[in-house]
Amino acid sequence: MGSFGERLRREREMRGITLNEIGESTKISRRHLESLEKEDFESLPGGIFNKGFVRAYARYLGIDEEQAVADYSVAADEQEEPVDKFPLEIHPEPNPKLNPKRSALPLILALLALVAVLAVFWARNKGRSLETTDTSGSAPAGTPHAAAAPATPSPSPQPETPSPSPQIAPAAQSSPSFASRNPAEVTASTNKSASPEHTFSVMVTAKEDAWVLLKADGKTVLSRKLNAGEQQSVRAGTRVVLVTGNAGGVDVSFNGKALGAVGNESQVRTLTFTSTGLVQ
Repeated sequence: MGSFGERLRREREMRGITLNEIGESTKISRRHLESLEKEDFESLPGGIFNKGFVRAYARYLGIDEEQAVADYSVAADEQEEPVDKFPLEIHPEPNPKLNPKRSALPLILALLALVAVLAVFWARNKGRSLETTDTSGSAPAGTPHAAAAPATPSPSPQPETPSPSPQIAPAAQSSPSFASRNPAEVTASTNKSASPEHTFSVMVTAKEDAWVLLKADGKTVLSRKLNAGEQQSVRAGTRVVLVTGNAGGVDVSFNGKALGAVGNESQVRTLTFTSTGLVQ
């Protein structure tokens, strides 16, 4: 390697620049740049192209272009040609700090949008929680009969079925152990115009543990497990729906009249009652 190619390589390495970086900026292939450093001029296009390569190389390194061309002419034993510049432009790499594609603005906007969505979601959930608290009344959390509270004031007790007095209903709500100590009839009727003589009652007695759901006139009055020996009664004006997960473990009566077996053990059944009796 001669002094020309060695000087180019030394200047490049002192600046920590690679041939790939020069090639990307000057659009000169790495093979031609290596040929300049090795002074393998036979592999270059020749003539004005070679001097254009030397000028672009020197301009990128920041060294004297004219001196580099003169050194090349001596090393390649070429005569100075009248054209003193080759139309090659250096395209410096963009400053990463000024590159709009790397701006932090999109990330900031995305975070702000996420915060806004979370705030709306939290506000809606809080509103729903307040509505739930308002509709649940004063019943404490975990009260077995919290879901069985009557939606409207109960009609007066009927003489044909054992029905608790109106004063017992609040006690059922306020005492968590009320259901196990004193099973009582829960009366729920949404038909305010129904007179007492047009209502009917359904009673469920658990022979063994069984999950039971009771709805009266579309309102859920019970949804929990009845322990063995526990009873639950409900009164309605139009319809009562009974769902149990252990049909063989409960006894059902309509207006005080036992209906007999309603299913097998561990069988899930849904029974619907109207004022005329069991319809399914």
